Amino acid sequence: MIENKTESYDGLELKYAITDIQAGKPWIALIIPFGLKLVMARHFFEFFESQYNIITWESRSILEDSERLVSPNEFKIENHIDDLKKVLSVCPADKFTLVGYCSGAGLALAAANRYPQLLENLVLVHGEYVMLHDSSCTTQFASEIDSMLSLAAKDEEHLNLVYKKISGDRFEETSNRPEGIDLPFTELAYLRRYAANYLAYKDVDFEKLAATVTHRTLLMTGKMDVQANVTSSKQIHKIMPNAKITIDPGADHYELLRDESNSMVTLWNYLHEQRVCHA
Repeated sequence: MIENKTESYDGLELKYAITDIQAGKPWIALIIPFGLKLVMARHFFEFFESQYNIITWESRSILEDSERLVSPNEFKIENHIDDLKKVLSVCPADKFTLVGYCSGAGLALAAANRYPQLLENLVLVHGEYVMLHDSSCTTQFASEIDSMLSLAAKDEEHLNLVYKKISGDRFEETSNRPEGIDLPFTELAYLRRYAANYLAYKDVDFEKLAATVTHRTLLMTGKMDVQANVTSSKQIHKIMPNAKITIDPGADHYELLRDESNSMVTLWNYLHEQRVCHA
């Protein structure tokens, strides 16, 4: 897992991680959730790099080491998708299996619409589609996060109130939450940008995007996921014309961040099947 940097089309620093490139191997582009460091993808890289070249990137601006205020349009989903395209331009490849995890699944749907020629396969893992209009597609955890981030994005007074509330006791360490998952909540500047990004993300109609994607798609979800539930993935699956879905009764939201989880085995088997069937 080699970390490097490039520059976005609008002049922002983009950090990305890539495997040691080997000719002949197919490519996986992994879209990790907003506000995660590249190191969080290390287990994914270790699991798949024997058979695949892999690239991922850290979402723009959120974890930037500065107090800079973001511009009004900095977090538009179109910018995130152009970041993906820019990062992929460092790869000697024309086609990728795009694996979108959590909010990365929403970005993957947007990328499939905007740059369909880049995708060979699409995999949406524990997708966060922010379907707040449908209570059956929204967990209590997701509703709480929505209320908190929407409040934090209002102004500096509300941002400070939310930060003070969560910094004391909001995120306790547990054996089920990978270390580093809550980094956007640990610094005021991170939270400010994370909340602004969330408002831009939740403004996107992911159901509309899903309905127009014709790529072969696998949706993966789990019954133990309290952040993005099975029902929301089922809804997205229902409106996608070329998709299948797998539901793991024991999987929670963090399977792709763990060492050799069942979800990674499921993904490995699916990708192998695709390679055999479409060789």
